Amino acid sequence: MADPILLLNSRENLRRVRGGRDGTYPFLEVGTWDTVHYFDDFLGDQIRGSDSTPGIYEVKTGVDGALNILANQPNGVAELRASDGAGADNEYGGISLPELAFTGDRNAVMAIRVAVDAITTVKMEFGFTDATDDAGAINVLATPNATASNAAVWVFDTDDNAYWQGVGVAAGTLPTKYEPGIAPVAATFETLVVALRDGFARFIRLDSNGRMTTDSQWQASFITKTTALVPWMFVQLRTGTLDRNVQVDFIDVRARRTVS
Repeated sequence: MADPILLLNSRENLRRVRGGRDGTYPFLEVGTWDTVHYFDDFLGDQIRGSDSTPGIYEVKTGVDGALNILANQPNGVAELRASDGAGADNEYGGISLPELAFTGDRNAVMAIRVAVDAITTVKMEFGFTDATDDAGAINVLATPNATASNAAVWVFDTDDNAYWQGVGVAAGTLPTKYEPGIAPVAATFETLVVALRDGFARFIRLDSNGRMTTDSQWQASFITKTTALVPWMFVQLRTGTLDRNVQVDFIDVRARRTVS
């Protein structure tokens, strides 16, 4: 007879085995049925789908922005492009999962490991937003003002300054930005995390070796907790004809399946 196999891959069963929440519990909980989890390491020849279908991601672009897997990259890497051809002022590529499947009241978290080819004349956004077809969730970073009605995103925009900023939009209202004064380094990977907890958002950045460099802690009134959201990545060429490309090592999204 084969050894017994797990019948209930649930938090309830985990509590019985672990005897309550301890340091190991949160790591094991992610693998249960009670957690929604999406991960892509871009290890295939093409974006998930087939030659005749666009794959799992939805593309919003002004002209010809795209997400393509690069050949023979360590760990598997996709490239998010503001333009798949000749660049032009404000060309962009926005990529999302196709449906609004996440909310703040289910504690959604998105992490993405990225490297941009150059840190001049470029805008980038990574996090959650409430639409798949906006030309950027945050319209102007300096002011700021938003296209999205609800969003929580890391934003870098050389039209404002040379640093990452954590920006929230809650029912059209933008609270004070989180500005840690940390700049990306060209062609160097870093991991950006946006976590939601009801109406709060938290922004974390890890360096190329996975070491934390900043943690905003929980920022109040950064999102509407019940608004349906989608994981979002976006790059835009601000000026000129040189394309701006973001290499994406992985994207990881998780959330609780219920609000209880």
